[in-house]
Amino acid sequence: MIGGLARHGDERGFSLAELLVVTAVVGVVMAGVTGIFLGSQQSFLRGANQIEAQQSARVAIERMIQEIRGAGYDPTRAGFSAITAQTATGLTLQNDWNGNGVIEPGITVTVGGIVRGEQVTYSLSGTDLRRQESGVDGLPLVMAAGVEQLAFQYRDAADAITAVAANIRSVVMTVGTRPERQTASALGMAQVVMVDRVRLRNR
Repeated sequence: MIGGLARHGDERGFSLAELLVVTAVVGVVMAGVTGIFLGSQQSFLRGANQIEAQQSARVAIERMIQEIRGAGYDPTRAGFSAITAQTATGLTLQNDWNGNGVIEPGITVTVGGIVRGEQVTYSLSGTDLRRQESGVDGLPLVMAAGVEQLAFQYRDAADAITAVAANIRSVVMTVGTRPERQTASALGMAQVVMVDRVRLRNR
């Protein structure tokens, strides 16, 4: 005991070099943990965005599939085209709901309790997939937003690509969507492309 104080072993503390080494090691460990956290967050966001994009595309595609499959209702066998005004990014579906052998865009008929027009047009405007039913919709309605790709391919009975409306027997649809609020530089960016083929039941 010196001057009333007890000495315990070596009480020098840490040197500057030791502190720098420890700080560097902690920095490397924290950088690794941060990288893992950011990677997990990005994976989660990508998955959530992909689900949102799939839901948007699925709703639009299911409606189109149903209407394309049923296009060409022709009880009088007048022989009109089920699909007309067909392009790579749009088409018009026709049904003779009132059974008079003529497609009349201005009239509506109640079918199964639902008011129907005799033409339905699908088109792409910017990134909006739009649908307009003649005599029912005053303006085109947005079916899906965030559509970055819409392509229709028309095939005949021999499965060859055709541009002749009367020869169309099936339609191959490609719809690519992204979440509506996602920007091009967003973390977890996702895009979903869905392809489906529909056979016209009435042709």
